[in-house]
Formats: sequence, C-alpha cells, structure tokens
Amino acid sequence: MTEQPQPNPELKQAEHPRPAPRQHPTDLLKQAALVEFAAHGYEGASLQEIASKAGYTKANLLYHFGSKQGLFEQAVLEALGAFEELVDSLQHLDIGTEDRRLVDPFVDFLLQHRLAVHMFVNHRSTGAGEFIATRVDPIIERLVAALSEDDSDRALRIAIGLAGVTYCLANENIPGEARMQEPTRDELVDALTFISATRR
Repeated sequence: MTEQPQPNPELKQAEHPRPAPRQHPTDLLKQAALVEFAAHGYEGASLQEIASKAGYTKANLLYHFGSKQGLFEQAVLEALGAFEELVDSLQHLDIGTEDRRLVDPFVDFLLQHRLAVHMFVNHRSTGAGEFIATRVDPIIERLVAALSEDDSDRALRIAIGLAGVTYCLANENIPGEARMQEPTRDELVDALTFISATRR
C-alpha cells in the first residue's frame, strides 16, 4: 500500500498568512500626528488633517486626546519612555563617550524616534515648548551627568557630540521638506564617536 504524502503545515501557513493585527485608532492618530507636527510645527499642525490622514474624524481625535496638547504629549510619550530607558541602562556603566555601548543605542534611539526628536529639537518656542523642556531636558541632564563623572571638559564633549548628531538627524528629510542625502547609521555612529571623544 502506497503511503499518502502528508501535508506540510508550514506550507499551509504560507499559503494562508494571518492578517496583520489591526492597529488601535489611538496608535494611528499618534503616528499621523507625529508626521503632521514634524512637517508643519506644533502651531501649524491641523487636527482635522491629522484625523483625516489616520482615517478618523476630528471629533474622534478629540474624544481620545482632548486637545492638540493632549495629542502631542501622547504622540511623543513612546520616545520619552525609550529615552529614559536608554539613560537608565547607562547609569552604572563605566564607559567613555566613544564606547559603542553608548554610541550605538543612542543612534538607534534617534533613528527609531526621529519625528519625535525633531519636535524636541526644533519646537521649543511653540505651545509644546514647556512640555518638551520639563520632560526632555531632565533626561538629557541625567545622561550627561551619568557619563561625565564631575569632569566638566568631558561633560562638554558629551553634550556637543550628542547635540550635534541629534540636530543633524532631526533636520534630515522631514516630511514636506526637500529631500537631502541622509547620513547612514554608520556615519552617525562615527560622527558621534569622533566629536565626543576629541580632546582639546
């Protein structure tokens, strides 16, 4: 008796892939908000445009977030949390600014949260400025303090390196602006390593 071939379960799954999980309305609205805020600034961003791009009404947006300020704060919350986690992970490490244990995760953070970083860098004088200053600046101060060990020269080099690479990435290829040649991850890592490690 001839043995019948058994179906391969992996092939069956490949033929009928599971649909991607549906995103929650608030996640879609926050993603659309980051793009709109980065492209037009806090003041220029339109709640109606954000809602439309996410596929919802302005009334639905306001139901979830209450106001433009509430939407902005929720939209950048993930980036703030990631930044705090990064700083926490470096608190007790004896590393230099050129150490890849600092440089690599910092650059990866910038790349993953570039739209929020753009807002942190460029929109301090807007209605979002107070929130940015009160939430972002203390994290930056903790980061510099954790790595400087009361060495003012080292702290200055750290601040210059982090700020330089952050500013460079925050202003590259923002939606609605002319596209430029974007630095690669390796170029950003090399730049941060060089700037922060250079001594007078």
